[in-house]
Amino acid sequence: MTAMETLLATPFEKTFTDFVDKDDITKIKNNLFEQYQITLASSLKDFEKFECITEKIMGHDGSSTIRKTLDKICHMEPQSKHKIEIKDELLKNAILNSYDDPLKKHIMDIAFDYPLTLWEIASRARYGSFSLSENISYLISHGLLTTLDLKDTDENKKYYSTIDDISVKIDESEFRVYVTINDISEETP
Repeated sequence: MTAMETLLATPFEKTFTDFVDKDDITKIKNNLFEQYQITLASSLKDFEKFECITEKIMGHDGSSTIRKTLDKICHMEPQSKHKIEIKDELLKNAILNSYDDPLKKHIMDIAFDYPLTLWEIASRARYGSFSLSENISYLISHGLLTTLDLKDTDENKKYYSTIDDISVKIDESEFRVYVTINDISEETP
């Protein structure tokens, strides 16, 4: 699982279902569960499994639908495999809101260099537990914090920030958000 897969999972699922009929979605979900015991949402964080099942169900149309979906939510910058333009408005807003919010930004900064458990993040943030918990939950749900291993128990999961850097460009009529993906490896503090 990569940080990019986590960041794009939610908008990908929403957009993918716009391109695929309900019968194929049901078949994909059933096959994912039967073969891997995972949901569609969690398969997007392990993209090879999703891609394999989608191509099995939809044939060549599966690959082109995946490409169309990705083109609608993001654009890979040709000069860098880690820099992407975010096109999905909800994801753009989540990123911008998180970087604009001091606590969310602080949490992402804490979990930037190496993976940490939620307890380690909380102990370094030193904020009230309710607001901290709420903000960490927001970041996880929007793909801005990810875990290295989905199979770990909740106490053992180590999270890190999915975004390394953000830049915004305003053209005449467009507001563009670019992010650099933080693909750190499994390291211990």
